[in-house]
Amino acid sequence: MRILYSVDIPVAYVTQFSTNVHLLAEQRFSRLLPAVMREDGPGESGAIEITGGIDAPNEINERHGDTPLNSTPQTRRWWFMKDYDVADLIDKQDRVKLLIQLDSIYTMRHAGTMGRGMDDAIIDALYRTAVTGHTGSGTTAFPTSTQQLASGSTGLTIDKLNRAKEILDHNEVDEFYPRFFAATSRQMRELLEDDKVTSQDFNTVKALVNGQIDTFLGFKFIRTERLISTSSVRNCFAWAQPAIRFINGMAPNTTASPRPDKRYAQQIYTCGSWTALRTEDAMVVSVLCSEA
Repeated sequence: MRILYSVDIPVAYVTQFSTNVHLLAEQRFSRLLPAVMREDGPGESGAIEITGGIDAPNEINERHGDTPLNSTPQTRRWWFMKDYDVADLIDKQDRVKLLIQLDSIYTMRHAGTMGRGMDDAIIDALYRTAVTGHTGSGTTAFPTSTQQLASGSTGLTIDKLNRAKEILDHNEVDEFYPRFFAATSRQMRELLEDDKVTSQDFNTVKALVNGQIDTFLGFKFIRTERLISTSSVRNCFAWAQPAIRFINGMAPNTTASPRPDKRYAQQIYTCGSWTALRTEDAMVVSVLCSEA
């Protein structure tokens, strides 16, 4: 047995690593999923039947006259399932070198990845051209002429919120349905800086921006940093809950198993299937906000 002298003590040192892991900031779960209608949808595609209404009744001007026939508007909007996954490998040697267990950390991170993917699908559905028709051969673009507010070289203002509410009300969107508004942190801050914020509204808007409340002018606000920006114009949205249908083909699930082809490294694999569909244009308002 070798005897260690004082000068040899450093040989016996063990390199120590922190057992604490700092997780980088990220959106951890879906924020928009509670704001849409959800249903299970096995299959690679499907259609939602959409029935309109007859605007006014027929006036009867004669006795024992023929019964008129009215045509109730009927159409379909189609959805197409998409598959998603994310994976990480943990080598056997890593477990010896690390004092932390990465399995649960990767699983938690994967859940955040999938949640953000769900939000991206919902945001895309709010504005994407819809596939329509009996066989899915038609398309309906988002009606920007009636359902979009121009940026006007301004950010999010109280006036824009009022106008978005007016559009939904004008379209007879039932106020029984929960209404939502998606905006980034910048637009939330801009509300406080709006010159039209009255002293009466100021405290309410301040509480909204600070997260103390989440509702203003009938909209429940959802902060998301994933809204699309094009040429310094951010596309924010106001909508009623039935406007968007989220079809869940397979809820995200995680499997941990060894990969023989990767020297038996442990693979953390998460997959899921979903899609989203805008069922009614009249229930969605696009609110463009300048970020120049």
